[in-house]
Amino acid sequence: MKNNIIKSDLVYKANHGWLRSSHIFSFADYYDIENMWFWNMRVFNDDYIAWNSWFWIHPHSNMEILTIILDGEITHGDTLWNKETISVWEIQTMSAWTWINHSEENLSSKETHLFQIWFLPLHIWNKPVYKKFKIYLVKNKLNLLASNNKDDTIWYLDSDVNVYRWIFEKGNSFDYKIEKRRWFFLYLNTWELEIEGEILKAWDQLRFTDWKSYKINCIKASDFVVVDVKI
Repeated sequence: MKNNIIKSDLVYKANHGWLRSSHIFSFADYYDIENMWFWNMRVFNDDYIAWNSWFWIHPHSNMEILTIILDGEITHGDTLWNKETISVWEIQTMSAWTWINHSEENLSSKETHLFQIWFLPLHIWNKPVYKKFKIYLVKNKLNLLASNNKDDTIWYLDSDVNVYRWIFEKGNSFDYKIEKRRWFFLYLNTWELEIEGEILKAWDQLRFTDWKSYKINCIKASDFVVVDVKI
């Protein structure tokens, strides 16, 4: 796979009225044999869920699922008897190893915006696990949300990934080194970045596979998610 910058107008978008979703990889009605995954990252959906609407209860198995709330809230319920609401500055992880059924509802009076990311696990058919965490994001710094190999992670995922959320102010820059046998994915939520002479704007993404360092410059204050996966 070559280094690739994908503009938002090339991303598949589904509009179900109550749900507007950008499917970064093949998902549901969207199928592209050349865009199935980014190694062990299988799903990355950018979802806007209307108020007083929901995903009916449905099953998952053998998948690590991470939900990042950007605006609004979502209420989760599952067959482990978990029932709680996840809001802005919180993340949810669900290790759906053996079968687990769950539902997601927006019971608030405003639209909810979230990222949901699925990873293939290192192990299968283990007992399912659900967790919710508060996060405290530091500006102009890597904020590690979930990982299986970092000491300062908020939550352990059973998949060889590092998931970061970064909020950088205008004029800041940072270097990121892609180690051997790892790939680098970035999804820009707001504003504008520059990398290798290319400009990324809101909802653009990059997928880098070359093992070297990159400098990323924030042209405007920017909010983005980075996923570093082992190949």
